[in-house]
Amino acid sequence: MSIKRLDTPEGRYYVYVAKQGKSYEEGGFFLMPSVTTILSLKGSQRLQDLENEIGKEELEKIGKRAAKRGTAMHSFLENYFVCLRHGGNHENCLLYTQKKTPDELRKESLEEESVSAGRNLFYNYIYEGYLERIRKVLFTERFTWSLTHRFAGTADFAFVNQEGRIVIADFKSASGIKDEETIHKYQLQLAAYTIAFEEIYKKKVNHAELWISHPLGVQDVGLSGELMEERKREFIQLSQEYHSKWNPSEIVKKYYKSA
Repeated sequence: MSIKRLDTPEGRYYVYVAKQGKSYEEGGFFLMPSVTTILSLKGSQRLQDLENEIGKEELEKIGKRAAKRGTAMHSFLENYFVCLRHGGNHENCLLYTQKKTPDELRKESLEEESVSAGRNLFYNYIYEGYLERIRKVLFTERFTWSLTHRFAGTADFAFVNQEGRIVIADFKSASGIKDEETIHKYQLQLAAYTIAFEEIYKKKVNHAELWISHPLGVQDVGLSGELMEERKREFIQLSQEYHSKWNPSEIVKKYYKSA
């Protein structure tokens, strides 16, 4: 199996190579839109209202600051989980990420302000006991996909909790409490990763969690039971809607170079 990421002005796609040496027209490969590309169908009234209020340029500045802060937070988490996965305990892994992550981020030219903000958001998970939920790390930053529904994306994290249940988890950074519209969209993202995980690993996942770290703490969103199944159905419908509207052959012609 071979899958390549394809970033375009029209969205992010993944090229799934089914038959080596064959062209798109011959069925040699096909495109899968990313989870976030599919979710772009829903739009955001909140962001539109904010853009109308402060202007597109200022909104883009806010978005860039948030992205840097989020990158830093994820890096602290990633190194912490890598250490756990290799048998480290909480104290050792905390020391490991505190030492390793800032150096890595500075090498990526991330400003100290963003590094500090990301570190503080990471500490929220420790102070509020979220990392104590983890019995075993299954993976971090794992590429997942569904050939059945033809979408792909990267899941932040999966772990076995203290009750022995598999949990798909996603981390977000924020400047404050997220509204219902945003939470709904995040739940659809979790549902998509759950669908993909179940298809790839043939294991049922009954629970997913969204941990949103902000300056005053962590907003915790759980997804399970009938709500999980409802969000999965909703995402599948969105995926079907997306596939009915786009023309993958045009994306291939404009942006994909097989070489």
